[in-house]
Amino acid sequence: MKIGFCSRVCPEWNLATILCKAGEVGFEGVELHGLAGEPYLPRVAELAGDAQATRMRFTEANVELVCLSSTAKLVTRDRAEAARSRFELEEYIELASALACPYVRISAGSVQRGESRQGSLARLAGELSRMATFAAERRVGILVENSADFPGSADLWYLMDSLSHPAVQACWNPLTARLAGERPTISIPRLGTRIGLFHVSDGRFDEDGVLTDFTTPGSGDVELVRAIELLRGVVYRDYLVFDWPGSSRISTPAGEILPQVREFLRRQIDAQQEILTAYKGDKNAPRMGMPSTRPIARPV
Repeated sequence: MKIGFCSRVCPEWNLATILCKAGEVGFEGVELHGLAGEPYLPRVAELAGDAQATRMRFTEANVELVCLSSTAKLVTRDRAEAARSRFELEEYIELASALACPYVRISAGSVQRGESRQGSLARLAGELSRMATFAAERRVGILVENSADFPGSADLWYLMDSLSHPAVQACWNPLTARLAGERPTISIPRLGTRIGLFHVSDGRFDEDGVLTDFTTPGSGDVELVRAIELLRGVVYRDYLVFDWPGSSRISTPAGEILPQVREFLRRQIDAQQEILTAYKGDKNAPRMGMPSTRPIARPV
């Protein structure tokens, strides 16, 4: 697994600062969710002005561009908004293709007024089916993050399974799932190889399961250590991307938090997971001796 951070962690930094800090601290990639105060990435001159030069900047910094985050809302009954969202997503996909960025991320969205949960999910699946072909032709994948009215893995599993398209995968945020009472032991085995990106966010919850505050990764109740163990179990080999949840901010400057996050994530990735077998450390080990080495008598 590799580690990265999202530009939402450092909203004031420009691209040069992001690349410099990522290299200094030891992050291998970055996800862009707005840049230097501009939320709409296709309008950022540093990215769209000269894509080849921008790609070279990432290469020289030895940092990967992991994902572009779009605010497109594919789940909507408003035709004008739906058209705008399709156009936005297409622009993001075109930009990602020009920058050799593998993914564009969108939110799963919300249930529409007057529509059932299943109806909104079906609407999202239909929109994704059309956009997936457009993305695949440009060698870009679409990541759908659990969010809003679709925080659980069952919803994303339904989308991934109904589409069954290699250009559509899940971006999994365990904090969002925890808000709905779902633990990593449910989410990760269910989604398995359908997870294309993993967002690292953490927070503290009270005894009733209500989020009280956001914290730096590893200091909250989201069971990130267990989640990373489970990702290893499903042979996840992609990025763990540190991201602030929603519009929340922690007062500590990004320059101070990033080294802490890097140390926490690298420690979990490098940890040697204990292997339990029937012959070591297993209370249910068979209580019998080793099999005999005598040759088996065979009938003449």
